[in-house]
Amino acid sequence: MKQGRAFALVGASGVGKDSVLAALAVAQPGLMIVRRVITRPEDQGGEPFEGVSDAEFARRKDGGAFALDWRAHGLSYGIPAAALKAVTRGETVVFNCSRSLLAQAAEVFDGLTVLHLTAPPEVLADRLAQRGRETRDEIARRLSRPAPPLPKNLPVIEIDNSGQLDDTVTACLDALASAPSITRGKGSTVDQIVLTNARLVLEDGVHDGTLVIREGRIVEIGDGRSAAPGATDCEGDLLIPGLIELHTDNLERHIQPRPRVDWPHGPAILAHDGELASVGITTVFDAMRVGSIPSGKGRYLRYARPLASELMEMRASGALKISHYLHLRAEVCSETLEEELAEFAPEDRVGLVSLMDHTPGQRQFRDISKLKLYVQGKNNLSDDEFDAHVENLRALRDRHGDRHERAAVDEAGRLGAILASHDDTTRPQVEVSAGHGIRLAEFPTTQEAAQACHDHDIAVMMGAPNLIRGGSHSGNVAAAELAEAGLLDILSSDYVPSALLTGAFLLADLWGDLPRGIGTVTAAPARATGLGDRGRIAEGLHADLVRVARIGQMPVVRAVWCHGRRVS
Repeated sequence: MKQGRAFALVGASGVGKDSVLAALAVAQPGLMIVRRVITRPEDQGGEPFEGVSDAEFARRKDGGAFALDWRAHGLSYGIPAAALKAVTRGETVVFNCSRSLLAQAAEVFDGLTVLHLTAPPEVLADRLAQRGRETRDEIARRLSRPAPPLPKNLPVIEIDNSGQLDDTVTACLDALASAPSITRGKGSTVDQIVLTNARLVLEDGVHDGTLVIREGRIVEIGDGRSAAPGATDCEGDLLIPGLIELHTDNLERHIQPRPRVDWPHGPAILAHDGELASVGITTVFDAMRVGSIPSGKGRYLRYARPLASELMEMRASGALKISHYLHLRAEVCSETLEEELAEFAPEDRVGLVSLMDHTPGQRQFRDISKLKLYVQGKNNLSDDEFDAHVENLRALRDRHGDRHERAAVDEAGRLGAILASHDDTTRPQVEVSAGHGIRLAEFPTTQEAAQACHDHDIAVMMGAPNLIRGGSHSGNVAAAELAEAGLLDILSSDYVPSALLTGAFLLADLWGDLPRGIGTVTAAPARATGLGDRGRIAEGLHADLVRVARIGQMPVVRAVWCHGRRVS
């Protein structure tokens, strides 16, 4: 069977992507030029696209209408699922893509080829000036910014578009014709995985059945066993969606395994990625602090931007096993928050920004003695040094706190990220969070705050270590107490990756409802972060799956797939 081909057209602003796509459609009428769906009015010009509202985009995304979607410059962009179906039928498809999305696009479109349009800087500057949207200085700054690297594991065809459009179109048509087709024999299982004799944990219950995976997606859910050649017998084990982790400090633990011991970032990222895959986590929002205190014994230095760049480069190279997004923990009680947030751009896959306020005497550290125990143990401070540290933090909060909080809210919007609160303690604090548009609360410290969150339709996330240990190490509300009150929606592994799966099964036992327990680490975090393409076992979604056996009360991971690829 001949598989179609997918081409992603990328290039800098001003290189002429829209003109090239329009000319290609005229030159080769049978070519499918994808019409993107964008949350902006259609009368704003540029490429032909379908303009929709934010609500309509979200509705379509939840319904699996997009093969690929992303946020940039405060807008949502979607490549319709029809493009993927066209490739499966054997058609050639070309779509306008952000270069930072190429690795993700390659996970969706098998055999993706990149068409990279180029032009000299002076040509780009002239074309941007003709648009009349920016001053010459703004254009110069735009062109001076380094472009994200192209993935090393994808075929890239460079096409110069500094001359005549007809010459560029001819070069593109030659590239489309010369790119290799993907051919698979009838009945081939090279790109098909069949998992059978499994207990499928679906949203409506647990069912004995079979899953068929093709092109990294779930394409069929059937009852009973399959006799297909090469089918994997799951021996009655559970098959659950891949786990989604929204707040983990695990990467920081790998880059600094001991106080004042810095580990090389590349090996640390690989170890972190492999550890998460081994415990069933297939999507992670890597938490990185932004906002630093550069001096003093209790100082903490900036690190997020260079670490994020290394992480994204490794992702683009295909070195990582699972899906990685960024979670920027915005520390309002700091000196450098605004400038550190400004270092990030919409193409950096920032999925979450959380408002962190660790001012002593409130929220997580209402009890100063708990803070003293933690900080003195971590930084080896004397009593006098700790007292000075506390006064410095309070002074920073007075000096910068309100401005930093406003800046973090604004930057989350610019980056297209979900905004989360952290350690809310009182109903008034939750009301402030609701006013910011927050829909996710990390680790509320009291039942009062958790109840207020639900009153404002804010999802509550608690730490799995809290649940497993039977209480908070900081003396705050127990996760089990919130679960029993119906006030716990999402679990996070926090500082122990393996806790996520263990915690989900504890909740399942507590509630007597396995799908509900598993949902706290799959469907619920997917909904909270707008990831409509994963988190459930359903046709058309990513094949992010975990095979789990239960030995006594302990869940044991047998196998893990991310986007249909076996990763553990």
